[in-house]
Amino acid sequence: MSRPVLAIDAGNSRLKFGLFVPSRSSFYRRVGATVFKTVEVAGEFPSCRRFLAVPAGDLIPWSTLLGWQPEGTVIAGSNPHAVERVLNEWPQSGLPAPLIVRDCRSIPLSVDVDFPEKVGLDRLLNAVAANAMRPKDRPVIVIDSGTATTVNFISSEGAFCGGAILPGLEMSAKALNHYTAVLPQLPVQDLGGEPPVAPGRNTREAIRIGLLWGQIGAIREIVRQICIHKNLREPDFSGDREVGVSPWIILTGGGSPVLSPQFPGVLSLPSLGMHGLVLTAWKNSGQ
Repeated sequence: MSRPVLAIDAGNSRLKFGLFVPSRSSFYRRVGATVFKTVEVAGEFPSCRRFLAVPAGDLIPWSTLLGWQPEGTVIAGSNPHAVERVLNEWPQSGLPAPLIVRDCRSIPLSVDVDFPEKVGLDRLLNAVAANAMRPKDRPVIVIDSGTATTVNFISSEGAFCGGAILPGLEMSAKALNHYTAVLPQLPVQDLGGEPPVAPGRNTREAIRIGLLWGQIGAIREIVRQICIHKNLREPDFSGDREVGVSPWIILTGGGSPVLSPQFPGVLSLPSLGMHGLVLTAWKNSGQ
C-alpha cells in the first residue's frame, strides 16, 4: 500500500498543497441532461484529503502542513523560482525530505515530442494522472485552464504527444487592461455565473463575451484540429451521447469551474496535475 503524501505544486500564481492518500476512486461525468456516468479508476489512485493554496509570494503555512503529518513529500512546479523558495524554507524537522521532480526523466510517461526536456512539468503530470484514469485503449485530451491554457493529447498507448498553449483567462484579462488606455481589468470570477449574451451592450459585458466565448471557442477548435490530425471523431461536448472513437476529455486547472458549464459532458478535476505528481512519487520512491 502506498503512503500518504504531501504534494506541493509551485505555480506562477499560487502555491498549492495537498495531502493525498491511496484509495479506490470513482468520478462522475455528465453524459446527458440528467444522466451521470460513474468513471472507475483501476488500481490505487491518490485521493485528496486536505488542500490549501496561497498566492505565490505569501508566507508558506508550514504549521498547517506539519499538522497533516504526511509520510512522504514531493514537489514540482512550472515556476522554478517558487520551487527553490519552498526548498530553501523547508523546515529542519517534522516533514520528510521531499522528492523533487525537475524534469521528464523523473516522470513515468512516454513523451513523443521534438524536445521532451522542454515540455512543462504541469503538462506531463496531467498526462500521468490522465493515463491512470482514462478508459483502456482510448486517447485522451487534457484541457488545463491556468495562467496559460494548455490543450494536450495523450495517445491510446499512453504517450504524451504535445498540444497547444494559449493565454489563460486571467492573463487575457490583464493584457486587455495593460495594453489599452481605458479598458478595465475583469477578475476571472466575473466570468462565472450566467454566460454573457452577445452582443455586449456595455464595455464590461463586451469584455466578458470576448474572454469567455473566445477561450471556449479556441479550446473547441484546437480539439477539433487534434482530432482531424489524429483521424479521430470529434467529442460530443454536450455530453448527450458517448462517441466511442473520439478522445476522452478531462478539464482541469483554476479556471475549470468557469469553463465546465460550457463542457457539460467533460470530466472536471481541478488539481489533476497534483494527482499525477503523487503517482510519480509512488512510482519513483515507494512513497
